[in-house]
Amino acid sequence: MPLITVDISESSWGTMRLAIIAALVILLILYFCFRSFLGVFLPLLVALLSSLWVLGFVASSGKSVTMMISAMPVLMISLATAYGIHFLSRYYEERHNLNPLEAVNTTIQNIFIPIFMSAITTMAGFLSLTAAIVRPMTEFGFFSTLGIFFAFVLATFLLGSLFTIFPPVKIHQKFSYEANDVITRLLRLVSQSILKEKKVILISILIIGIISIAFSTRVKTESSMESRLGKESKIIKTMNYFNEKFGGTDYLYVYIQSKNVKNPYVLRQMKKIEDYSKQLSALGEPSSITDFLIQLNNAMENKNIIPANEDKIDNLWFLAGDNAYIANMIGEQNDETLMQIRTKDMTSTALNQAINQMREFIKNIPQQVRKTELSKINEEAKPEYYAYLVEEIISSLEAKSVKLNNKEELKEELIKIAGTPGSEFKKDSEEFSNEILNVSSLEIEDLGIEKIDLLPILTSYTRDNKSPDDLIKDLTEKIKLSPDDAVYLLGILEDSKIIVENREKVRFAQLSTEKLTGQNLKDEEKDILWYLMDEAIYSPDNNGDIEVSFQLTGIPVISDKINNSLFKGQVKSMIIAFIAVAIMLMIQFGSLMVGLLAMISITLTIITAFGTMGLLNIDLNIGSIMVASIAIGAGIDYTIHYISRYKNELTRRSKIEAMKITLTGTGRAIVFNSISVAAGVFVLGFSEIKMMAVFGKLIGSVMILSVIYTLTLLPILLNNIKLKEEERSEIKL
Repeated sequence: MPLITVDISESSWGTMRLAIIAALVILLILYFCFRSFLGVFLPLLVALLSSLWVLGFVASSGKSVTMMISAMPVLMISLATAYGIHFLSRYYEERHNLNPLEAVNTTIQNIFIPIFMSAITTMAGFLSLTAAIVRPMTEFGFFSTLGIFFAFVLATFLLGSLFTIFPPVKIHQKFSYEANDVITRLLRLVSQSILKEKKVILISILIIGIISIAFSTRVKTESSMESRLGKESKIIKTMNYFNEKFGGTDYLYVYIQSKNVKNPYVLRQMKKIEDYSKQLSALGEPSSITDFLIQLNNAMENKNIIPANEDKIDNLWFLAGDNAYIANMIGEQNDETLMQIRTKDMTSTALNQAINQMREFIKNIPQQVRKTELSKINEEAKPEYYAYLVEEIISSLEAKSVKLNNKEELKEELIKIAGTPGSEFKKDSEEFSNEILNVSSLEIEDLGIEKIDLLPILTSYTRDNKSPDDLIKDLTEKIKLSPDDAVYLLGILEDSKIIVENREKVRFAQLSTEKLTGQNLKDEEKDILWYLMDEAIYSPDNNGDIEVSFQLTGIPVISDKINNSLFKGQVKSMIIAFIAVAIMLMIQFGSLMVGLLAMISITLTIITAFGTMGLLNIDLNIGSIMVASIAIGAGIDYTIHYISRYKNELTRRSKIEAMKITLTGTGRAIVFNSISVAAGVFVLGFSEIKMMAVFGKLIGSVMILSVIYTLTLLPILLNNIKLKEEERSEIKL
């Protein structure tokens, strides 16, 4: 993690340095737009000053440069330039008919409200990001809001003052109504198309909207490190190497709490969770104290299971001695422990799915049970308790990915086997007797007896159902044991006989299970059937004496929370921004209808942007998720400027003339604005941080989309409604 932090910090500073390139690109565009020193210098001055002010505010507040804040200088330079472009464009337009001072006054009178509303709506878009749960997004939203405010103050008051003191001597002819440059001709063509090809434009936009909605459903959230830094990042390549060679770099943890985490029930549930995690492709290599206990139990009893007897577990724990690893894996009061599971997949989607599957699996584990000794249960009630035992066996097999097609039939069969005494599985064969002798081999050797001499005696004893006295007699007469040794050996053989009978019972259960499932069980899966020999049953009970809780934690869980927060934050910030901007527009234009029409073009812009993301498989992460809110705030600027100018022209002209003047006048500034902003933020595409590169390309694309919808769809919509300005114009006429 320290290396990742350093690498991201270095890349973030590299992203901030892209502001120099963005400034140069915008400088060239401004020269193309205004063809004058003031036209280039003043808008850029506004952008640079606002960017420096907000960075100074970031530094003075003690905040560090995050990936998101690193993009702010480029974004501020691009967006803040827009206010200067609108001011200069209108000023140059007015200078063709007015002297310098009158041109400044007229410009401020006509442009102050649109620029103010553009700034307010853009600020609302950025400010809505503070509703997100992710801190980098809230900081970015807050500081960007300040930057836009600074840009508005500088664009209106500073530019007005400078043009009053230093008015340009000459104004380029292309800013007059009679201009015939490329941009003006293009805008005239747009106005003609709107008049002649209205249906074609509407149908085309409708088709684009439908396609965009279809593809937008494919957009998925992704907050992984790879989605932020990109596959070519050195850090990601290193992490991929560790994932491939060492099974992962991060861990998913399961925190377990209980009065006694060494209780057999708790340990068996932990083992079950471990087994289930192995089924998930995004996870692997689980480890906990259960692994250690199972290994010890296997060494002592040849059973790969957690013993059901608490005394046996205490004995196994005693054998651990002073093992530091085991001691650190359990709390001092034996009331908590931890399970760790490596994460093999770096994508949030895969990890989120695995985490949700783990949560669902854990949810189905009874977390409060009652322990009942079988010896204390009436024979009539035992089948009910055997059912709990069998449920545990079946769930443990399923956790090991054993497919149980005939689950109910298997359950009935295992309950039946569980209730069958071990003596029913006794065999009269020589092999059965030989297995008993193998179990008792150490004691037999201590008595100085050969197993081959005991085999016929024991076989006759088990096959003919002889009494213990008969066996003692045979041992004293045929093997020449003393009476005491014969009695001792009888006890050993009887205990071994019970063990072998239990083995036969488990083998029978294995064969029955394999027959019903149609698949052979692996060794670890076979050992689970030893649960049939348990003397204690754990049944779900809300008032039970054993409680346990399992809580998922770790970096993957945090990433999962971030991922969910991203979606919630996106929806929340979009709604906040949309409602706030819509209300502002309705108030500004004094019309509910105009306010709603103004939101149509930006709504289509957002839909198209998300459709493009779905089409190009661009994930929704901390960077791309902000596009919608920023698009609402910044993209609506074009609509504000267009409607403001259109309403103003409509007071003295017809609808057609007002549209043409607005398109060739304010439309020019809108086009210059969009080109400037798009070109500036497209520079972020060169960022070493993939998330920032995608963010820049998306914002640039959104600005272009917004101006296209504004200059094509909005005039059509406005021409189909009657505005108050039109009524006043008719009265004057």
